[in-house]
Parts: sequence; C-alpha cells; structure tokens
Amino acid sequence: MGISDRQRHGGEGMTFGERLYELRNKNNLSQEELAEVLDVSRQSISKWENDKAYPEMTRLLFMSDYFDVSLDYLMRGIKKENNEEKVTADDADKNSNDKYKTKNILLVWNNFLSNLSPNQKTLFMLLYILIICSLVALIVSVIYLGGYEIGKFIGYLTK
Repeated sequence: MGISDRQRHGGEGMTFGERLYELRNKNNLSQEELAEVLDVSRQSISKWENDKAYPEMTRLLFMSDYFDVSLDYLMRGIKKENNEEKVTADDADKNSNDKYKTKNILLVWNNFLSNLSPNQKTLFMLLYILIICSLVALIVSVIYLGGYEIGKFIGYLTK
C-alpha cells in the first residue's frame, strides 16, 4: 500500500486503515511488529489497514496511547487544535479521586442503612421525611414572602 494524496495532507479524508498505515510507517514498524505490540495476528493488521475490519475498542485505546494520537484522529482524522485544553495527569487524578470519594460516601451510607434494625429504619425514614417537609416549607415560605414583598413594591411603584 503506497502513500496516497490524502495521506500527504494529514488525517482528514483518510480512512482508518490509511491512518493506521501512516502511523505504523512513521514509527518504522512492520505489520508483524505492530501485531506483536497489539497481541494480534499480522493478518488482522492487514485487514485493518485495508479497511476490511476494525479493531476492538480496547485495542483502539491502546493504539491511541501507543502512537500518541487522539481517538478522534485515529478514527475520524480530526486533529486537536493547539489551543485546546488538555487534561493533565493531575486533573485526571483529581477527577478520579472525586469519583472515588462519591462512591465511598455512597458505600458508607448504604452500609449504614443496611445495618439499622427495622425500628431504627422506621425512625430514620420518619426523620428523613420530616427534614424534607421542613425544607419544602422553608422554600415555599421564602417564595411566598418574597412574592408578597415584590408585590407590595410593584404596587407602591404603580401608585
């Protein structure tokens, strides 16, 4: 497979197979070498490069990391602009930690609820309902009083 005119102009307009071929050659890899890296047969690489088949998502993700390109580029030929914000490792760690914190809070909460006796669960549910009703009453009061004050103010302005 030779380099086509589409390949000379970057990834846009190229097929997945053409982009894979280009990336493999830029990295001086034979089909056999890439197949070994991806733990597939050389025939699979050939089918992918000739657009007769596509790799699974896990292999696409690995290729994206291996060739240091985005999945958008690998699959659709869309290159990211230089001014687009990249997610740093610290950002990824922070997001991951936030997810784990939320998950841990939910696990602790679930564990707490599952260890309550039936009487405690009933009492807890009544307390929960009381808190919700109180919040609703507070919100309704604020809206009502706020509306009343606004109504008085508008009435004052129209006189």
